[in-house]
Amino acid sequence: MFDTKRLSICLTAHAMLWLIASTVTAQAQLAPTPQTGAGPMYRSDAPATVNLWQPGDPGQPLHIDGWVRGTDGKPIVGATLNVWQADATGSYHEDRYRATLRTGKDGKYRFSTVLPGQYYSAKHIHVAVTHEAYEEVVTRILFKGDPHLDEVTTRELAIPLEEGTIKGKTFLFGRFDIVMQPIGQK
Repeated sequence: MFDTKRLSICLTAHAMLWLIASTVTAQAQLAPTPQTGAGPMYRSDAPATVNLWQPGDPGQPLHIDGWVRGTDGKPIVGATLNVWQADATGSYHEDRYRATLRTGKDGKYRFSTVLPGQYYSAKHIHVAVTHEAYEEVVTRILFKGDPHLDEVTTRELAIPLEEGTIKGKTFLFGRFDIVMQPIGQK
């Protein structure tokens, strides 16, 4: 014969552990990257390249990389990123400083450009990310230390830049991870 009091305590303990594990799992979900809108300079026909700039262009060379992940933290393979920005003086061009690229098998992306100049607000790079199983993300990469940032965008979208050298040339490096929400998930 079994002890009902002991069984009740075991079931209660099991239920509490399940509740704690469920809460931890729910908290482990990543928040989707905030949407900022495309702005007036978006074009859907950007060239497939990882270089938004050309040798000899003015400005500080900049390398950006990151991962595209779902809210579950898993990498998203084959996501398409459409990237566009102003040049180092803050001017947009119809056929320059634009690119379309895809994430690799590990969900990672990278591109090279120049640090954009100020265009009305803080310096920024636009990114639109699409994938057939996820909600589109249209956001901006901002840069910590820019005096035109407000407190909200600084916390959520601004990345630090580090300086380094490649073959004797000075570059800035930054990482911007993007989180996408599965279609139909709320």
